[in-house]
Amino acid sequence: MAAIMNTWKLENALDYTNMNTAKKLAFAVATVFIIIHGTRVYNNGGDTCSNLLSRGHLAADKKWQPEGCMLHKYSKIDMRKCLSEKSFTFVGDSRQRQLYFKLVKTISVSTVKEGKQHEDIVYNEDDTGISVNFLWQPMVNGSMEKVFREWKEGKKKKPSIIITGSGAWTIKQMNASGKALSEYQANLTLLRPLMEEVAIETDVYWMLQDPVNNTQLSKERKMITNTQIDSYNDIAMEILGGSHVGILQSTHQAASELLHVSTDGLHLGEPALDVHLSLLLNLFCNDRLRPIDGSCCQSYQPPSLLQVATGVFFGLCMVGAMLFSVTRGRTPSVSEDAETAQNQKKTKSTAEIARTTLVALAKFGVIMAYFYLCDRTPLFMKENKHYTHLQFFVPFVWVLLVGLFFHSDTKQTSILNRDQTDEWKGWMQLVILIYHYTGTSSYLPIYMHIRILVAMYLFQTGYGHFFYFWMKGDYGIVRLCQVNFRLNFLVVFLCMVMDRPYQFYYFVPLVTFWFFVVYGTMAVLPRVTAKSSGGAANMPEASGCTAKLSFNATDNSSGFVLMMFKLLVLCGIIALLASMQVLFESLFSWWPAVQLFQLEGSIREWWFRWQLDRYAVSYGMFFAFTYLGLKKLQIIDDSFHGNLFTPCVTYLIVTLSVCITLGYTIFMTTCSSKVECNRLHPYISFLPITSFILVRNVPGYLRSRYSTFFAWFGKISLELFIGQYHIWLAADTKGVLVVIPGHHTLNMLVTSFIFVCIAHEISAVTGTLATTLVPRDFNTVLQRLIIFVLFLCVMLLYGHFGDKIQLF
Repeated sequence: MAAIMNTWKLENALDYTNMNTAKKLAFAVATVFIIIHGTRVYNNGGDTCSNLLSRGHLAADKKWQPEGCMLHKYSKIDMRKCLSEKSFTFVGDSRQRQLYFKLVKTISVSTVKEGKQHEDIVYNEDDTGISVNFLWQPMVNGSMEKVFREWKEGKKKKPSIIITGSGAWTIKQMNASGKALSEYQANLTLLRPLMEEVAIETDVYWMLQDPVNNTQLSKERKMITNTQIDSYNDIAMEILGGSHVGILQSTHQAASELLHVSTDGLHLGEPALDVHLSLLLNLFCNDRLRPIDGSCCQSYQPPSLLQVATGVFFGLCMVGAMLFSVTRGRTPSVSEDAETAQNQKKTKSTAEIARTTLVALAKFGVIMAYFYLCDRTPLFMKENKHYTHLQFFVPFVWVLLVGLFFHSDTKQTSILNRDQTDEWKGWMQLVILIYHYTGTSSYLPIYMHIRILVAMYLFQTGYGHFFYFWMKGDYGIVRLCQVNFRLNFLVVFLCMVMDRPYQFYYFVPLVTFWFFVVYGTMAVLPRVTAKSSGGAANMPEASGCTAKLSFNATDNSSGFVLMMFKLLVLCGIIALLASMQVLFESLFSWWPAVQLFQLEGSIREWWFRWQLDRYAVSYGMFFAFTYLGLKKLQIIDDSFHGNLFTPCVTYLIVTLSVCITLGYTIFMTTCSSKVECNRLHPYISFLPITSFILVRNVPGYLRSRYSTFFAWFGKISLELFIGQYHIWLAADTKGVLVVIPGHHTLNMLVTSFIFVCIAHEISAVTGTLATTLVPRDFNTVLQRLIIFVLFLCVMLLYGHFGDKIQLF
C-alpha cells in the first residue's frame, strides 16, 4: 500500500483530471450560477432588505447571520453619524421600550435613566439633531390609531423610521381570550391604511412578537404562550403582508434561538437585544454610511468612468480576438520573390504575436468581468465570516494530510531549490487562504503565525532576487520590467476594474517595493556579482532560487566584504526609517508618488505594513549571501542528496530548530496583545524562518523530497493571494462569496474550485502576456515602458481628480 501511495504522483492525477477540462467545467459552473442568480436578482430587483427582514440563523460563533447578506457591526461613532439629524420612534409595549433603551444607552455619551415604565419617553440631542422617542402604545386600538393619524395628517412631524409591534400585552390583559384575538385582527385591519400612508414618506416596520420562555414566566404572565404569540403573528403577516410596511420576522427567529438567555421569560436577554439592535441599524444605516461589510439593504454604486473605460478596452480586445480567429485561416499565397517572402514571414510573425496578445487579453477580460460581477454587483450573495477553532483547524489538517500524501523525489539537491520553494509558497498560501476565509485574525496565536508566513514570503523575495542578481549580474531594464510585469499585471487591472487604490492590494506593492530595494542595493556602484568577486558559479540546473554551485576556495573574497558592507548599510537605513516614522512618511507623501502608497487618504497603513516585516527581505539577502560564502569556503556541500553534516550534527541542528519553533509558538500564546506581538515580530521572525529552513534542508531525506500538491499551488500563489479578495471572499475580503445559500461546506467547495481554476488561468495569461508585451528586445521594452509611464501618469491624475468626475 505504501508503495502504491509513493508511486501515485500528483502529476498523474492532474493529467487524469486535465487542467484545461477543469477550467472549462469551472467556466460552465460559473455560467450556470450567473444565470440562476441573475434570474433571482431580476425578479427581486437586487433587494437584500428582504433577506435581512425575514431570514437568518445563528452562526457557529453565536452571531446572527442573515441569509445572503452581511451585517456591519456599528460602533458608537458610526451610530451617532447615521442618526445625526434623524429621528427614531418606537411604538409599543415594554419589549419595544427595552429595545428603545438599548439604542439610547448605546449611542448616548452620558448616563441614561430609565424613569417610569408606562409612559412616553423622549431622548433628544440638540447639537447632533439625534432624536429617539418611545410611545407607550401596548395594544392595537384607537390610541395607536390616533398616533398614526396625527403623523398622516401632519399634526406631528413624521420620524425618519418607526418601529412598532404589539400582541403580548393584549394577551395578558385579555387573558388570552378568543375575543381579544378577533379585536386585534379588526383593529390592525383598520390601522393598516394609516400605516401605509405614513410609510410613503418614512420607513415603517412591524416587529413580530418574540416568543416566550414559559418556564421563566411569572404567574400573572402564564397566559402568554407561544401558541398565542404565533396566532397574533400570523394575523399581522396576513394583514400587513404585501403592504408598504416592512415586517421584521428575523427578530422573532433570533429571539427563538436565544430564548434561553431571556431575563424573565418575556423580555429579551442581552445577546438577543444585540441582534435586534444590529438588525435595525443595518436596516436604517447601511445605505447611508455604506460600510463595505454591510451589504444588507445597501444599493450598489454605478460603475465609474474608469470602470466603464476598462470594460470598453476589454470589449475591443474581445472583438479583435474574434476577428483574428475569423481571418486566421485565410493564408495569403507565398511570393516567389525572396525579399517579399521574408517580409510576409515577418508580418505573419507580428500578426501571430498580436493575435496571441488579443486572445490572452480577451480571456483576461472575461475573468475581470467575473471579478466585477462577484464583488461590485448584487448578483451573488455575500455573508460574514464566523470564526471557530473547528472551522480553521479541520481544513488545515485536511490540506496538510493531502499535501503529505502527494509527494515525490526531486532531482535538485541544492538548498531551497525550485521544487522546495514552490512547495513552501504553496502550503503557506493554502494556510493563509484558510485563515482569511474563516476570519481567524481575531485569534492572536494564529494571527502571529500567519505573520511569520508573510515574513517567509518576503524572505523568499530577498533570497531569490539576491541570488539571481549575484549569479547573473543582470541589472538591465528588461529584467526590471519582466519582474514587475509579473508582479503587478493582475493588480493594476483590478485597481481599475474594482475601483480600488493600488495600496489596497498591499502585498503586491510591498513585494514590488522590496524588489526595488534589492535591485538598488545590488545595482548601485560598485556592483558585486559571482563573476566579479572571483566566485563564478555554474548554473547547469538553474533550479529556482538556488543552483548547483562550484567554487574555488582560493577566490578573491573582496567582493564578499563589499557585499557585506552594502547589506549592513541597508539594515542601517531600514533601522533609521523604522525609528523615525515622520521621516518615513515624508518620503512617500509627495505627489504623485503618494497615490501609490496611500489608503483612504493616509499612508499610515503603508507604514504599518512596511515596518512589520522590515528586516525579512534583508535577512533573505543575508541568508543567500551566507549560503554563497559557506559554499565558497566549502563548509557545506549540497551537490548530493545526503545530509549536509554528520548524523550527530544533523540531529542536533534539527532538534534545536524544532525546539526554537515550539518555543516561538508557546511565546506567541502568552503574548498579551496584537500591538505588543507586532512590536516584537520584526526582531524574532528570523528564528522560526531559519529553523524551518534548517529542518527542511539539513537532513538529506527531507531535502530530496517535496510535496507535488503544495508545489502546484506554489506556482500560482500570487494569483491565489490576490484573486481571493473578490471571487472567493467578498466585500473586499470582509465576507465570503455565496453561490449556494444555506449549504456552507458545499458553497465553499464550489467557489474554491472556480477560484483555483481562475487563478491558474490568470497565471497562464500573465505568462503569455509577459512574453509578448515584455520581450527580450531592449528597444521594444523601452518603448513600451515609456507608454506605461504615460499610462501611469494618467491613472495618477485620475486617482487625484477622479472623485470630481461623475459619470452617472
